[in-house]
Amino acid sequence: MSSPLASLGKTRRVPLQSEPVNPGRRGIKIYGNEDEVDMLNGAHGSEERISVPSCYGGIGAPVSRQGDSLVPPEVDFDRLLASLKDLSELVEDSDTQVMPVPDRVPHRTLEPIPLRLYRNGIMMFDGPFRPFHDPSTQRCLRDILDGFFPSELQRLYPDGVPFKVSDLRSQVYPEHGLDPFPGEGRVVGLQRIRKPLDSIEHSGSRMTAEKFLNRLPKFVIRQGEVIDIRGPIRDTLQNCCPLPVRIQEIVVETPALAAERVRSRESPESPAPLLSMLRIKSENGEQAFLLMMRPEDRVGDVRALLAQARAVEPSTFEIFSTFPPTVYNDDALTLQAAGLVPNATLLLRVRRASPPAPGPK
Repeated sequence: MSSPLASLGKTRRVPLQSEPVNPGRRGIKIYGNEDEVDMLNGAHGSEERISVPSCYGGIGAPVSRQGDSLVPPEVDFDRLLASLKDLSELVEDSDTQVMPVPDRVPHRTLEPIPLRLYRNGIMMFDGPFRPFHDPSTQRCLRDILDGFFPSELQRLYPDGVPFKVSDLRSQVYPEHGLDPFPGEGRVVGLQRIRKPLDSIEHSGSRMTAEKFLNRLPKFVIRQGEVIDIRGPIRDTLQNCCPLPVRIQEIVVETPALAAERVRSRESPESPAPLLSMLRIKSENGEQAFLLMMRPEDRVGDVRALLAQARAVEPSTFEIFSTFPPTVYNDDALTLQAAGLVPNATLLLRVRRASPPAPGPK
């Protein structure tokens, strides 16, 4: 279960522009990655290029095993390093934390966790080495890129911990404990054995299952119905291609979504109103709630809808963003005034107890 940074991490918020489509596709809005998706217009048989904006922002570049599990180019090392730096700085800037030791010694500064970043994996503490194709490593990286601390560290460090990162991306860690032979091997009857890294030199040019999925829209809204595009295709590919475990996405029924259904059914020719699509990640990072709202809706409306969908009390959680770091406690604030239009990615966390008021001196 992922624990968001106590002092707030960093998550991207990308503006959403709903792209109009031709009359044959009227009533369809497409949300997904900022890739151009080739879609076939069934009414005219012509090919139509639709620019698909990013509704939610990335949750981390896909990682998959290719060759000798060396990380393909789509893993953004610079972004990963920047996220680790942001998390560490926010912990160091916060108040002195308690070291998680059995005797609970108070006011002891946390020692940073050593993390070595190799071309084909990572190593925390003194090991073991964790290759990028390992599912637990993929979950760890996704947490970091989402602005969360790794869930595996939550029990020891519930409020986060700084990282001491060693950038060794130019080095390949020998997964089997032996370094590759430095020269060129020769076998009787054969001319030459290629160097170990030759076979993966051009692996980045191959189309992976995750790359293919990222070129599709996440979902479309057609006649007021939210249609998942990637889910069924992902389930089909899962049988033949290893894919990271995906976050469960839950569409929350809202008045704006119901009104959009009615408009699409009764007046499909009318222009679509300005709406805000919110993607709100749960406290443990395992679920993402999708809410279609109106700009004039208030933070309190979002809180009430989330509480109803999660069957919890509205007062038990907080809604916040990590970039810019903001906690949305004013339930009377409209989404327009809060800067959450036309879309935003937000996070949830357990509501923290207010600090006691200072007593009289």
